[in-house]
Amino acid sequence: MDVICTGCNRHFKVADEKLPSGGTVYFTCPNCRERIEIKPASKTKPLPTDEKKATDESRGFEYFEPGSKTALVYCPGPQTRKLLQKELTCLGYKSRFVNQQDDIKFRFRYHIYDLVLLYQDGPEPEDDLVDIMKYLRPLMMDMRRKIFVVYIHPGGDRFDSMQAFSIGVDLTISPSGLGHLSEILSPALKAKEMAYKVFFECKAKVEMEIF
Repeated sequence: MDVICTGCNRHFKVADEKLPSGGTVYFTCPNCRERIEIKPASKTKPLPTDEKKATDESRGFEYFEPGSKTALVYCPGPQTRKLLQKELTCLGYKSRFVNQQDDIKFRFRYHIYDLVLLYQDGPEPEDDLVDIMKYLRPLMMDMRRKIFVVYIHPGGDRFDSMQAFSIGVDLTISPSGLGHLSEILSPALKAKEMAYKVFFECKAKVEMEIF
């Protein structure tokens, strides 16, 4: 089970078998000392598929199978949206679209997405895009390192790591590179995975000892 601290937004994984079958469990966040509440899973009768999907979407909650590759996309243009969705599907990602900061807040409340694509439609970033980037920048370090953020804009240069760093993303590319997304993303994702491999291994070991 994924547990999120309401005090610092840090994510923890707690093995289901370590939780009691009934009743609410409390524990203290080792990072900010906030009291975290874990409620037992609901045993209510499941809704029909169509109704459940509509309800979950409205709340920002969606269940993904373990091991699923997930992507969040901000892109105002409908034609570019279709292109991005096609490219991400070919790469094996389940993609979901957001339109404003509140959307991405709700999405990240329930799931950490592996990939975030931000598309700037014009010479200057839209207000909603600016707000979304403001939300992403101050994320907790261990959470942010799990997310690969790509900023697509006219001045994007995938070979300029300092440009990406100054914006607060992992990679910048120009719109002309969308047709080669697989060739661009694969080595960049692998490089980030290797860079933080030891960090996540140590983090997982510490969490196992705590919980």
